[in-house]
Amino acid sequence: MKPQWTLPLLALILAALACNWSDVAPPAAPVIEPSPLPTFAISTLTPVPTETPLPTPTSTPDAPLAWPKELGANCRYGPGESWEVVSSIPPGTTTTITGKNVNFSWWYVRDPLNPDSFCWVASNVVETAGSLNFLPIVDPPDAAVTNVSVDAQVDFNACGTQNPVMFNAALTTNGPTRVTYLWEVNGDAQQTIPDETFQFSQAGTQKVTSDAFSADCGEYTVTLRVTSPNETTVQKAFTIQAKISPP
Repeated sequence: MKPQWTLPLLALILAALACNWSDVAPPAAPVIEPSPLPTFAISTLTPVPTETPLPTPTSTPDAPLAWPKELGANCRYGPGESWEVVSSIPPGTTTTITGKNVNFSWWYVRDPLNPDSFCWVASNVVETAGSLNFLPIVDPPDAAVTNVSVDAQVDFNACGTQNPVMFNAALTTNGPTRVTYLWEVNGDAQQTIPDETFQFSQAGTQKVTSDAFSADCGEYTVTLRVTSPNETTVQKAFTIQAKISPP
């Protein structure tokens, strides 16, 4: 049998322990420093180029064509019957129309006989196919002097006196134009005859003359100098001398 003092003693010990535990403060919770968040380099975004819209394709009409209505058609240097015929469109031949005049009465076409050249054909002598609405208006060309010839005719009287000389020239143009020209004489005597003009109403050859020169016997050269619409010259040598009678 246990002694009776054991229980009170056990109770006293337990009470003392309870008091000691209440005086002891619980340990502080550790402070956790937050770890710094990782940094990330933010790359600059390169803007995506905007696509340029492609042009809306438009259909290019085929070049219109022309061919003679009947036996054939003249092809001229300019748009009109006053211009020189430089080629033709034979029967059964088709050519490309590349332009027109202001009133659509003449077509500017590729010369079928000279593919690197162009000429004009009257619209009323050909048939056409294809759209004519997109054709550009082509200005008429400038007419030009294309050929010149000259001669001198001496009206001999005698040496030691003045002998009249007649100058004759033939001028050819490829269209209507005004031609300006002058005569120059060199040799044993010199003379320049002032400018003269001649109006060509159409392509062709016209003759011009001058009787303004006379000289004594000697050797001479006459020059016909065209100054407009284009520059060209031609020369002719001639002699003023006594006529030799046949034996």
